[in-house]
Amino acid sequence: MNGLAMQPVMRSLLLLAWCTAVSTGVMAASELNVVKQSYESEQDFYQWLDSKEGQKASLAQMRQRCDRVQDAGSNLSCSVSVVARMFELKAANQLPDYYLTIKRKHARAIEADPELKLLFSMFGDQSLATLRATGDFTVKTSSRREVLKLHPYSSDAFVADEVLPFIDVDAANGHSARFVLDTGAPQTRVNYRTAKLMGIRLLTDSRYAYSTFYGESELSARLGVLDSIKVGSSEFRNVLVFVSDRDNLLGLDLISKLGRLKISRGALELNPAPVVRCESPVVYSRLDINQRLVIAARLDKRATQAILDTGNVDYLTSGAPGSQVNGATSLAPGHSSSKASSQPRYQTFNGLLKLPGHSLSITYKYYPGFTIPPSWVSGHYVPSILLGWHAFDDFELYLDIGAGRSCLNKVG
Repeated sequence: MNGLAMQPVMRSLLLLAWCTAVSTGVMAASELNVVKQSYESEQDFYQWLDSKEGQKASLAQMRQRCDRVQDAGSNLSCSVSVVARMFELKAANQLPDYYLTIKRKHARAIEADPELKLLFSMFGDQSLATLRATGDFTVKTSSRREVLKLHPYSSDAFVADEVLPFIDVDAANGHSARFVLDTGAPQTRVNYRTAKLMGIRLLTDSRYAYSTFYGESELSARLGVLDSIKVGSSEFRNVLVFVSDRDNLLGLDLISKLGRLKISRGALELNPAPVVRCESPVVYSRLDINQRLVIAARLDKRATQAILDTGNVDYLTSGAPGSQVNGATSLAPGHSSSKASSQPRYQTFNGLLKLPGHSLSITYKYYPGFTIPPSWVSGHYVPSILLGWHAFDDFELYLDIGAGRSCLNKVG
């Protein structure tokens, strides 16, 4: 992957670290201590996958490359990565046969590993039948410029303490709902009420547990298939989504497929004019189902990566404490509930943030117990930082993944 290398030995645990329903959905720091034996053939597969060729490889090419891996443990590891890429590419109808093939081929190893056993008990017969009968995932975009309003709340009748960017999303059956435009969520999530109204085909015997960087774990979700959803005039068909009791999130899996776009404080602009200036280059980083938008950064002279997370209410959230200003109580970033009982503690710090082209004196937050995923910088894992929605008071994001030119620029 570009700009953020993850050790190949971690890939076999990848699907258990999806965190699809939350911002910054990758592995917690504690999982980095897991030690698994790696083999040269596995290294070759992941070196290829991290290359420019591997990043653009089709599923068929990934499968062929993994099939060459002879060692059983390494083959299981790369096979899990193929399954993950199927999810990332929304290839729902390719999942069942490959999933069952791997489950049979590596039955003993899967049975002996509790995490893999959980992964490969994810689908029941009904789920597999529904997935097999699903049409191909397709994206239809327009070339005309569109400006879509971003709303501060989930509905006009609801006002929360915290403001996030909500966008109107339309289903094929005519129902519309607001979703958080969440660049920090690697996968799109729909709550059960919206899923019912939008006519999602729920995979009733699918089982999925996820955790969030906010310190929550063992949260329950299912999967479902949306026949069609539209963002403006762009349409996604046969969309595999995660369904839970949390807020609706339009994740980076679909945002990244909208083509060239611009996110500013009040609007999502589709097909804007190509960006001329590029003050802070943004890298689209992918590790199978986990995706990020990252910028090389320094916080208090420590090299790190800034993850762009529009689903985080803070201006900046750090994975490590700094020089403390005070302690306070607040909503967890990205949480729309206004109940006092859900308010965890955070600590506030003053610091100096350096991005390419910018240097800012800033007040940021650190949440003890939260597990912001670390970044791989210069051969070491270092604490990451999140640039959240309040940073868009000062910045705007131009995203053009297809052209490989994405930028965070100062407003004005």
